[in-house]
Amino acid sequence: MTSRVGAADVRLLERAMGRFGAVPGGGHAFLARPGALAFVASEDEEVVGWCWGYQLIRPDTSSMLYLHRLEVMREHRRRGIGAALLRAFMAAGARAGASRMFLTTGKANVPARGLYESMGGRVTAPGATVSYWFQLAPRAAETSGCRALLLSGVAGAGKSTVADAVGRMLTEAGHVTAVVDTDLLAQFGPPPTVGHTSARVYDELKCVNLASVWANFRAAGARFVVAAAAVESVAQRQRYVEGLAGCDLSVVRLIADLDTVRSRLHQRDTGPKLKRHLQALTQSEPAPVATAVEDFTITNDRTPAEVAADILARLGWADDLSGCVVDPASTV
Repeated sequence: MTSRVGAADVRLLERAMGRFGAVPGGGHAFLARPGALAFVASEDEEVVGWCWGYQLIRPDTSSMLYLHRLEVMREHRRRGIGAALLRAFMAAGARAGASRMFLTTGKANVPARGLYESMGGRVTAPGATVSYWFQLAPRAAETSGCRALLLSGVAGAGKSTVADAVGRMLTEAGHVTAVVDTDLLAQFGPPPTVGHTSARVYDELKCVNLASVWANFRAAGARFVVAAAAVESVAQRQRYVEGLAGCDLSVVRLIADLDTVRSRLHQRDTGPKLKRHLQALTQSEPAPVATAVEDFTITNDRTPAEVAADILARLGWADDLSGCVVDPASTV
């Protein structure tokens, strides 16, 4: 996406227009139009998806976002590309000041509707076409300046170890940082079973207890919080957004090959806990694809310091860490 017209932007958009059947030749005019937003997804120079729309200014000077088109090549669907495009489009609109987004789709377009609902879309005016409304995240300028990073992933992916490495880098740069393993916030049992599943009880405990712990850390001067927290749904992510009020929240999923994950689990766990984690791997294999939940994935196949430096760079936080050395080769 770009709001500035450059030759490379025009060429990329024109390629997407040709790929998805739009009339070519209007890329420059579109990108030059105030409020126009476009994203293109590509793999190895191949355009595989795109989305475009507008930021619409209202008479009261507030604005909303309109998504007109979102498409992914059939052979590349079910890999998180559509979700990544939609998330990027929504984030760009929020940064530009829009507080809501809307779009329409066909009532029978079940895959698209599933995506929109998984990302918080609310249905209005159902009929042959269905309208969805989204509440966008507040602009960064409206937050307190605090930042939260949740490191997600399956048991054995290395969440806690990498969280410690990220926290160490931030601390060495002079930033007051809290590091939390949310598993330690839910040492509780046996869980109640009436009206709840045990998983939901523990997930909720982690969320509300992190909110309380963060409030204490923040009162003590912390401006960064890095937490190991498995986040498996958009609704769960939203609970953390609410609990970490005032924070600019990012979720990064750590992935690793199955043999590495199994080896880590055998080294640290025993008995029923080990059995439960190994069984979970067969139901949810770590895979290097984005979903609607995380901002991006990182393969945890290097030292914790190297992975932490990669995460900070991709988040854009490294630019603000003037005292922090993020060269993996020189980071302890």
